[in-house]
Amino acid sequence: MKSVEKQFFSLLRAGLWDLDVDTSLFEEPIDWQTILEMGRKQTVLGVLADGIAKLPSESRPSKKDTQWLQSQIFKIRKSHLLLNQTLKEVTELLLDRGIRPVLLKGQGVARLYRYPEQRQCGDIDLYIGETLYTKACEVVSAYGEKSGKESESQQHYHFNRNGVSVELHRLAAYSLDPFVDKRLQCFVKLYLDNGYAGYEKYNWSNLLLPPVQFDACYLFYHLAKHFLMEGIGLRQICDWTLYLYTYADKLDKEQLLKDIRSLGMLRLWEIFGCIAVDYLGLPQSNFPGYNPLRRTQAADLMNSVLSVGNFGHYAPSGGFRPNDYYAGKWYAFRKWIWWKVKILRLNPYWIGRVSLFSFGHSIKVALLHR
Repeated sequence: MKSVEKQFFSLLRAGLWDLDVDTSLFEEPIDWQTILEMGRKQTVLGVLADGIAKLPSESRPSKKDTQWLQSQIFKIRKSHLLLNQTLKEVTELLLDRGIRPVLLKGQGVARLYRYPEQRQCGDIDLYIGETLYTKACEVVSAYGEKSGKESESQQHYHFNRNGVSVELHRLAAYSLDPFVDKRLQCFVKLYLDNGYAGYEKYNWSNLLLPPVQFDACYLFYHLAKHFLMEGIGLRQICDWTLYLYTYADKLDKEQLLKDIRSLGMLRLWEIFGCIAVDYLGLPQSNFPGYNPLRRTQAADLMNSVLSVGNFGHYAPSGGFRPNDYYAGKWYAFRKWIWWKVKILRLNPYWIGRVSLFSFGHSIKVALLHR
């Protein structure tokens, strides 16, 4: 690992766990622009800032870099407040109509951070389920001023309010691989629809959070799926890592491994586990199924994460996507192939199967467009 990466992860761990920074790593020259750029691309600037604050004053960034970082943290906190406001409005609207949504990911995980308002937020995902899904869509369609394009997919209804992206989920998750999807829907039905392990409440409100046994697996499936499709940043891995740490005593670890294995993802789980333990500092005892034999693959995976950043936004693009539909599809396909070849060796069976069905789906969509 490069010295700048060692410095970066030392700061990140300090921010995550409220630890002291290994100051010996900062006795040599510090490339703050690279470290801060890594934090930006990985969407962990808020956590990184907490680590930087633990350094002695002579080792901290310059005044210019510090001012830039403070401006970014201000924007993150502002987004956090706006998202919470919108979340409150939408959930109260649904609750008033007899619809009790379940908050997936996002702000539900942010509360696990030392400073939730400094976790860079994205959108709002609310699980409705199939029974009340149509009613929920009708309720929110009349809510507030429309801003941005509204759309519906197989999984959810998407709309924008107050500049915030909100998704109402008919399905909590799905896979284009029908065999994986069948197991996934059984998993959702057992834990989420039937409330097998019991729901929690979000910030003492009437908004529900998923059962712990569900979320520990679901958060991993979500980050793994995005990793497969386009790449992810460290924020998603930090979310999952903090979740495993916070709920270590409540999890049935043997059942969790059975659930992961049933989805064909045990190998990838073990590789990401080495990242959670070896790079992010999760105690090994808190990770079910830690396998040190996966460390070499974890190093390869980490290189991929650092190279493409949050949701693959910084992957080599080879220019801009053409406006023409089919030329744009060809551009996306070449980028898609480049990424699959890069990561296939990490879990050939699961990545290969899901990629195959994903490719077939893309062909079908392209033909229907004609």
